[in-house]
Amino acid sequence: MSAKLEYPAARRDETVTNDFHGITIQDPYRWLEDPDSTETKTFVNEQNALSNPYIHSYQHRELVNKTLTKMWNYPKFGCPHKRGPRYFYGHNSGLQNQSVTYMMDDLEAEPQIFIDPNTFSEDGTVSVSSKKFTKDGSLCALSLSSSGSDWKTIKFINVETKEYLPDVLKKVKFSCLAFTPDNKGFFYNCFPSAADNHEGEEVDQNLNQKLFFHRMGTDQSEDIICAEFPDNPHWMSAASVSDCQNYLLLEISESCKPVNKLYYYDMRSHGSEGFTGLIPFIKLIDKFDAEYDYITNEGTVFTFKTNLDASRYRVITIDFENPGPENWKTLIPEHPTDVLENITCVNQDKLIVIYMHDVKNEMYVHDLATGERKQSSLWKSALSGL
Repeated sequence: MSAKLEYPAARRDETVTNDFHGITIQDPYRWLEDPDSTETKTFVNEQNALSNPYIHSYQHRELVNKTLTKMWNYPKFGCPHKRGPRYFYGHNSGLQNQSVTYMMDDLEAEPQIFIDPNTFSEDGTVSVSSKKFTKDGSLCALSLSSSGSDWKTIKFINVETKEYLPDVLKKVKFSCLAFTPDNKGFFYNCFPSAADNHEGEEVDQNLNQKLFFHRMGTDQSEDIICAEFPDNPHWMSAASVSDCQNYLLLEISESCKPVNKLYYYDMRSHGSEGFTGLIPFIKLIDKFDAEYDYITNEGTVFTFKTNLDASRYRVITIDFENPGPENWKTLIPEHPTDVLENITCVNQDKLIVIYMHDVKNEMYVHDLATGERKQSSLWKSALSGL
């Protein structure tokens, strides 16, 4: 009979409490939230000393390892996408730590490696969490994460030469990635007051996120604050450029709830001198009543996916020249049973719409102008996105 496991004791500090809306909640293990304290490190070491011998002595450990390795060892391909004149897709040969992004000049060309994150570090733990191309596909911004951290470093690469630009942006977290139409500037979010040592072990709450404008070719210290909310430190924003390249959209959230405010700015009124301060956004929707997710626009008529009065989501249009809610139009009504999960515009006149139906995805084609469904389900399966 195996020996009884003696777990290390965890000290309870009964003096630590929280007050949530007048209700006192004890938090006796708050001390464990400091990963750098001697007491926490000692506790973790004692836990490892108990668990590691048990795990390593398991008689079927090697069999489990071989079985899982065999199951994971198969080629994986990402969905191809076109950016500028080129095509890109992700590929993992089987057991690579990170998938490699390949580039093709056309659909018949031989693929060539564009980005291989496995070369970014010796242990393969630096990943590309997201990337954003310019409209013409000449530049690409890479959001890099180390060891799964939410903190990111943004670097830029010339797509033609595959050479990295000197621009590097740090202290980035929960950030948008958006190039200006002329490729000379870039919008991103960061917490400028964050400590320099943020390797995924910090426990302080991140407050006062700001939207910055970075002029390409300059140092990050010269970047301009374009949006901030000092009276609402929990607010976070995300900027995006409209498909027509004329408008800068700003979505503002205050929590993980599916609701956001929506502001916009007509960049045609700005000129070519660059952004030099806070942007005078127009507050299209200035309350947290629903989620408004930009899809596309034709001139001043913008198309959004929303859960306003539609828990399963619907598609609406808002004319920025006549933006009152009484003038909003429903393009695709809420489905009686299925949840509208994803939608994107293709060919400038069609919407590819993905619904969740009975725990599987179904994809349809709708007309952008009328919202009418043009084809029956193109696919019924588990779709990860478009």
